[in-house]
Amino acid sequence: MHLRLLLTTLIVLFLGTAQGHADNPMAGTWTIMRAEAAPWSDNKADLPNWSAMPEYVGKRVTFAAGRIDGPRLLACEKPTYEMNDFPAAGLFQGGLGTLEDSGGKKAEDTATAIGFAKRPIKTLMTGCEHSIDYHMSDANHAAFALDNMIYWLKRDGTP
Repeated sequence: MHLRLLLTTLIVLFLGTAQGHADNPMAGTWTIMRAEAAPWSDNKADLPNWSAMPEYVGKRVTFAAGRIDGPRLLACEKPTYEMNDFPAAGLFQGGLGTLEDSGGKKAEDTATAIGFAKRPIKTLMTGCEHSIDYHMSDANHAAFALDNMIYWLKRDGTP
């Protein structure tokens, strides 16, 4: 009897995890691997916040069905996940588009140069307080912007 209950529980957990992955391709645990200055940052008004790097780089972020666990500004209770397809100009809450509009490099070129080869770009919007969007460069790599920095994540367990 106990074995049947255990097997039923495991099947329900597996199916719940599989459904979570279907709805949210970022479900699971990721590690923030590196950070770089955002393309729109400069040495005048939009300074990259290099001092925040240790709070994020090397840390894990877990996207679960009812929460996001991770460093302070990324953690979230009750996210409302929504996947969208973004053009290059829409990346990082429009940061690449704003850069292009102000006379900088084209958003398409900038997105490609920093690691987004495919279009449209799959983006996870969380609906959390800090409105951090996660842009996927492929199934196992994603990036988000914070304080004029781009942070890159890699899905745990992938090369």
